[in-house]
Amino acid sequence: MRWLAKAALQRGLGFLPRGESLNYVFQRHVARSLPAGESVFRRKFARAEQHVAAYEAHGPDKPIADAVFYEFGVGWDLAIPLSFAALGVGHQVLVDIRPSARVELVNHSLALLEQLGGPVTSLAELAERFGIEYLAPLDARATGLPAESVDFVSSTDVCEHVPADDLAAIFLECHRLLRPGGAFSCRIDLQDHYSYFDSSLSRYNFLRYSDGAWRLVNSPLHFQNRLRAPDYLRLVREAGLELVVEKPSGPDEDGLRQLEALPLAERFRDGYTPQELGVTVLSFVAVRP
Repeated sequence: MRWLAKAALQRGLGFLPRGESLNYVFQRHVARSLPAGESVFRRKFARAEQHVAAYEAHGPDKPIADAVFYEFGVGWDLAIPLSFAALGVGHQVLVDIRPSARVELVNHSLALLEQLGGPVTSLAELAERFGIEYLAPLDARATGLPAESVDFVSSTDVCEHVPADDLAAIFLECHRLLRPGGAFSCRIDLQDHYSYFDSSLSRYNFLRYSDGAWRLVNSPLHFQNRLRAPDYLRLVREAGLELVVEKPSGPDEDGLRQLEALPLAERFRDGYTPQELGVTVLSFVAVRP
């Protein structure tokens, strides 16, 4: 039950006035999970390449050097936005609900992207050097940015941490921000994230709990909404975006066996096929018509 201890710690930190900062200190100096290793960074760079490929295949007919990319929920190290810059993206607008980016972690990313040059001394340098506007704190549900001002929206492993109602509002805001013909590329990790920390857990462990029970362990700092693939795709359509790519991964045979052995909460017993329930990663591309 190692995961319960971690969940309890993060839930407790989440309700403290400086919980985000304390969690950062814990992750960096106690858990030592930050900065992420080079292999993790390389995976993020590969995901940035996948987003750029989605832009080139489905976005407007505009060179990426002239395009405006928008990303919400960019995290601590800005690995993907900096990877975009290395791949030639000329202008980016980054939004985060909390000012989470840390100069020391940004510089760790820069050290792994040698073509971008040396470290920064402050986040304010990002705009001049890389065309990156970092706006935090700013609510992605209502950014106040001009309508039809971006060509491309990207999100990587963020949507699973956003409550469903908030996510619906964020998708609507993405529709407002996109120019007609603009594209939205998204990757969502649908697995129980505590299974990465506790190898004894099934990747679907969190599907066994009722909403009430899950609220007791679900931390504001590590929130997991437990939405399944059809739920996300429905929210995209309801936002007025047109899906052009739907790429669910999983479940494999072992995943189906895990689901069959799991005592599912009532919320997950009806309305989903085993294949829908067991999707582990969902990638999609949508466009604003």
